[in-house]
Amino acid sequence: MTTGTLANRLGVSWYEGNEMLDQHHETFAQYWAWSDDWMQHALQTGVMWTAMGWFCRVGITEFNERSIRNWPIQSAGADILRIACILAVRHGIKLLAPVHDAVLIEAPTERIEADVALMREIMRRASRIVLNKDRNGTFELRTDFKIVRYPDSYSDQRGDKVWDDVMRLLTERRAKKEAA
Repeated sequence: MTTGTLANRLGVSWYEGNEMLDQHHETFAQYWAWSDDWMQHALQTGVMWTAMGWFCRVGITEFNERSIRNWPIQSAGADILRIACILAVRHGIKLLAPVHDAVLIEAPTERIEADVALMREIMRRASRIVLNKDRNGTFELRTDFKIVRYPDSYSDQRGDKVWDDVMRLLTERRAKKEAA
C-alpha cells in the first residue's frame, strides 16, 4: 500500500507511514528485490504467467503497480486452490465450494475428522506442486480449519450484510408481486 493509505489506516502522519514502509523494505529486502524484478519483467514483456500456465496481459485491463506486484501471489494462491479442488474430488471428498483461499467440505459425522485431515494434506500437496522447491527443499503452506457440526451451520459474518440485503429485496419483491 502507499504511504498515504498506510498513514490513513493507522491514523499516523505521512512521515510515520513513510518510515514504516522504509523499514518494511529494509526488513524484507529479498522480497522487495524479487517484487521489483517481477514488476520490471511484467512491464517489459507485457505478460504475467502463473506456475500452472495461466497468463494475464499487462495493460489490457487497468493495472496499477500494486496490482502487478500482487498478481503473482494471488495467482499462485488461485493455482493452489484449483489443484486442491481437483484433488479433493478425485479423492472422494464432497466439495461444496471454494471460499476465497479455502474450501468448504461436507462429510458424515463419523468421517469428518478423516476428511478434514485428507483435505489439509491435499492443500499441502497442492502448495508443493505450485510452489515447487526452494534451495532448502520443499516449500508448503500451512492450513487452518474449522469443523462445524449439526445442528450448527457455517456462516461468515462478513457476508451477513449482503445476505440481509438479498433477503430484504426478495421480501420486498414478493410483497409487490402479491399486491399486484
